Amino acid sequence: MRNTPQRLWFLLLASLLAALVRVQAYHISFEPGDVFVSLETGPVQWRLPDGTLRGTLVPTVPGWGEGMAFDSSGNLYVARWRADSMGVSGNTVEWFNVLGVSQGAVGRGFNCDPHTIVFDTAGNGYVGQAGCRRSLLKFAPSEVLPTEFMLAEDNQGVFWIDLAPDDCTIFYTSYGPNVKRFDTCAGAQLPDFNAEPLPGAAGQDLRVLPDGGAVVSSGQVIARLDSAGVLVQTYEVAGEGALWAGLDLVGDGSFWAANYYASNVYQFDLATGTVLAHFNTGTPPNTAVGVRVKQ
Repeated sequence: MRNTPQRLWFLLLASLLAALVRVQAYHISFEPGDVFVSLETGPVQWRLPDGTLRGTLVPTVPGWGEGMAFDSSGNLYVARWRADSMGVSGNTVEWFNVLGVSQGAVGRGFNCDPHTIVFDTAGNGYVGQAGCRRSLLKFAPSEVLPTEFMLAEDNQGVFWIDLAPDDCTIFYTSYGPNVKRFDTCAGAQLPDFNAEPLPGAAGQDLRVLPDGGAVVSSGQVIARLDSAGVLVQTYEVAGEGALWAGLDLVGDGSFWAANYYASNVYQFDLATGTVLAHFNTGTPPNTAVGVRVKQ
């Protein structure tokens, strides 16, 4: 059968539609379940839910890549440790739109070494600083400069943070043996959450669990605390040394965690501790830092 002009037009249109479907299937924007790994060198790896590398977010702001968070619109924010000893470059937060394109630096009033970030349901951003004043900064959408809170610390300021469902209680670590807490609504320090010192005594990233407990990276292991702060479980990988750093919940009863020393990232079953998946970032040791899962 000869190809009439009408048939050729139909075939071309079908081909274009098929190509569009393939592009959509290729994942052109951040989607639920996507895994993001910040690298200390600056870039952020964007991976599919199974850990397959989707692409790399290229920074336009200098500074080490540290903790990350998504806002309510799905944009990704990355804390940038200072890039020089004086804090002239870096020392801020960079944000990427839902396509993974840098929109530059955001926020002001940083003292030094922003390391961790979280948003509440009202859109306020909280940034923990590991250096200088070692404070917690609250960025309200309507305010030019942040509100500063001075928190109790162990060894490294406000190193990693998470926010409880009440939108007031900050759970945080300070590179020490404790999960500390601060009430941002009352402006008051709260008692430490953990009943006993964390195993490993090197508290890193943490996530508050739906049951009121928490999972915390702590040196050689990842610890799970119940709602009373009692250690009920640990997670580790045979032959994998310290230091467990960033982690995040998937939402299906599992979580991803990064081993800073090995630059390996593992998915654990929360209940059993079974390793469900893993990948290596393909970067040198001591480069995989933060982990975030798009919800």
